[in-house]
Amino acid sequence: MHQHLAEKTSDRLVADVVWEISGRMNYGTVSDVDTQCTFKTNKTISIGERLHFTKFKYRMGFWRYVPWSRYAIFAGAIFFLFSGVGFITDLVSKGSLTDTGLFVNVLYAGLVAVLYVASFTKSIKFLPLAILFQFGVGMFAWNATHSMTPVEFQSRAAFDGYGTLASLIVGYVLLIVFITREGIKNFRYRTEMILAQDLHSNLVPVVDSKNSSFELYGVAKPTEEVGGDLIDFVDTHDGTVCYIADVSGHGVAAGAMMGMFKSAVHVLLDANNPIKSILGETTKTLHHLRKRDMFLTCAFLKFNSNRTVEFSTAGHLPILKLRDNSDVFEEMVIKQIPIGVTDDFVYKTDSVEFDKGDLFVLLTDGITETSNRAKEEFGLQNVKDTILAHRKEALIDIYQNIDERVSQFGKQKDDQTILLIRCR
Repeated sequence: MHQHLAEKTSDRLVADVVWEISGRMNYGTVSDVDTQCTFKTNKTISIGERLHFTKFKYRMGFWRYVPWSRYAIFAGAIFFLFSGVGFITDLVSKGSLTDTGLFVNVLYAGLVAVLYVASFTKSIKFLPLAILFQFGVGMFAWNATHSMTPVEFQSRAAFDGYGTLASLIVGYVLLIVFITREGIKNFRYRTEMILAQDLHSNLVPVVDSKNSSFELYGVAKPTEEVGGDLIDFVDTHDGTVCYIADVSGHGVAAGAMMGMFKSAVHVLLDANNPIKSILGETTKTLHHLRKRDMFLTCAFLKFNSNRTVEFSTAGHLPILKLRDNSDVFEEMVIKQIPIGVTDDFVYKTDSVEFDKGDLFVLLTDGITETSNRAKEEFGLQNVKDTILAHRKEALIDIYQNIDERVSQFGKQKDDQTILLIRCR
């Protein structure tokens, strides 16, 4: 989830915050454009911190996480494997290199390889140095030549052969040492990720439930082993609460924050707290526990016995409502900041009536922001069109049609989650 975050100022954040995105309203969500927050005080607060929750940040690459102490073993392996090129060059040129030239050429071949490998594994900043070194030192290495008699060349050829063999053996041994050490570590990390994935599956199972009042179906499809999206429903003493949440980013950190949020929500629901209190208490708790660049958007529904549904959204996409006798979707949204941005925001709720056959849809922006090769986003309208085309079908069929259409539209780059609720 690519997002920006308003810096907290001395002014108290109030409930009727308006998110202005490129001069237009956008459901109170924060997107990947320069954003401003306008408050009741008529004071505009500029965005002070850009949060780049891109897939690149969360997948920095294996090599960027290898400590330099262990990377040195790998670099040594590369050096010795390619330093043999210096000996081979001398053989091809029939021993034309001087003793100093041969030594320099062996060092040159190994160091050039190391610099180029470092450029594409550790940092691209090494690339200019690699190019400069290749052509600068190369001029000396290539020009340090002399003539050699056939007898002298036989001795040099044997030396070059042994040198090539020795460099290959040392390089191979260092490479095996590196692979063995990193392989064991990554096997352990992979095992831990599998355990984390199992835990995530238990925290966010597929929702498939029916009772006399409602039919529910929902799936959270993470983009990695562990995701940051959440769907859940809880039967309380005075109704049924359904909610969806989307933690900024994805991966283990997002999954951990999602787990904390779900636990807090269940504790507060068990204590019979209303939705506005749940939102207020969770933002207060997560604000002090979260990483500085993380937050959470969510949408809540509480179905009451008097055929009314109370709802609230916190920086999230609108809740879609489709009446049984209508082809027009209602977008239920309250423009409020995400959970965890501050610890003193006062959240609001609203309510609408519902009837038999009405359909409610909660979803995350991993679906709407899926883009095709033309950089066009899937958007809410495509979701609505798909639902309208299959509205009378079972909820699982509606979901599968949405998922299939999104998959055909573009590659998944973020967690994709949807919860469908049909009133009975």
